[in-house]
Amino acid sequence: MDKNIACMLKIVRGKIGDAEELALRGIDTVVNAANPTLMGSDRGVDGCIHAAINRKLDNGETFAGKICRELDKEKGEEQDREKYKIRCSRGQAVMTGGYGLCRNIIHVVGSQYDGKSRGGIGCSSSRVDLLESCYYEIIKIVRSNADIENIAIPVIGAGEYGFPYELAVRIALSGIGNALVDWKNEDEELFELGKLRNIYFYIYDDNPKEWQKNYRYAEEVLNRYNLLFRNDKKVVFQNSFMAQIRYMNEIIRYDRKRGYFAAARAIRLLLIAVRFLFMPVMMIKDMIGRTDWEKRRLVVELLSLAKMFCPFLFWIFWQYGYWPQHPWVHEVLFPIAVIYGMSDTVTYLLTLIMMADIQRPSANLIRSMIMLFVNYIEVTVGLSYLYFMRYKGSITFADAVQFGILGIQKEAVDTSALINQVFVYADGAAKFFFISLVFGYFANHMKQRKFRS
Repeated sequence: MDKNIACMLKIVRGKIGDAEELALRGIDTVVNAANPTLMGSDRGVDGCIHAAINRKLDNGETFAGKICRELDKEKGEEQDREKYKIRCSRGQAVMTGGYGLCRNIIHVVGSQYDGKSRGGIGCSSSRVDLLESCYYEIIKIVRSNADIENIAIPVIGAGEYGFPYELAVRIALSGIGNALVDWKNEDEELFELGKLRNIYFYIYDDNPKEWQKNYRYAEEVLNRYNLLFRNDKKVVFQNSFMAQIRYMNEIIRYDRKRGYFAAARAIRLLLIAVRFLFMPVMMIKDMIGRTDWEKRRLVVELLSLAKMFCPFLFWIFWQYGYWPQHPWVHEVLFPIAVIYGMSDTVTYLLTLIMMADIQRPSANLIRSMIMLFVNYIEVTVGLSYLYFMRYKGSITFADAVQFGILGIQKEAVDTSALINQVFVYADGAAKFFFISLVFGYFANHMKQRKFRS
């Protein structure tokens, strides 16, 4: 039977530490939003789960003590109940027994919200990435424990760690759903053979009105995402503007700690600031692709192809009069459009190089290499078009393309003119830039092949 991811995800109202409620739903595994020590808390989900288990233990034992004994035994260490010992890093997960509450408890440690705005706009990208990784770690544990059937998960980070609920729930639902999609795409047979049937997201708040509002919002988000999960497609929880804002916050707050000083930090900030000039192009991706991860990347590819072919179309409009023959259209508007598109491509590629530590790759190496080739043709053809429009009375468009690709200039062109030197250096710089990118990709991603002797 084909497991449908959309049917596996459910929103429920209730306390995740209620053993009777867990038993009614057949939940065998609970996720605890823990702190790095795993020693419990007196508040939030962590406090609720620890209190529920402590009530079930005899002889003055505590859940914290059980965790210490179990994890230290696994590591072959002596029991260490030191209060401040780190037993689980942020963005990671570990599993212990449930000790009467359920069969297993997966402890995950979320990230601390570092923004000032409750709307989520002030958060840095690394904090969001860490929170998202919690859900991938949960599914990683589930994959290695095939007997897990029903899981209860809270909205991690929305409590003591301060994440705005709306942002936290989008990350939660997209993170779990995307992790399941990856699992199914990578190993469909084991995904189908595994016992995992239901993942319950528990929504709770002491204030009944907030509880109801949060529940409704979670259902709305899940219904929207399920349109894609139903077809085994991944979702995106943030738009391009929010992503750029979070990259900027990341650079401002943490670059010095990573060793980026003066020039490097200034260049990274400048690149992010410049990228806001190309927000109209990014908004096209957002409007067409919406939350569909795959469609958004398809839109990026189509936009790159469109930018590659636009100079040819502009030349046809000029050559055959398919566009109103106003001088400002061909002399100003079209060249500005070409320059804008080229600048978008070059600055985007520069951000991939200069901010590789905070920006994740979008797909895979083969796609990146193909897109790099398309981007190179786009910039080359764009330069050829600008070169042709400058010397259109002396050369043909084919001559301009020959200059863009091979650097060969016709005798009719005044090679001593300053504007011509600008074209020559721009063409050389573009070739050097893309050759450097290609070598960088090969150096970083190509593994040594093994041959049979």
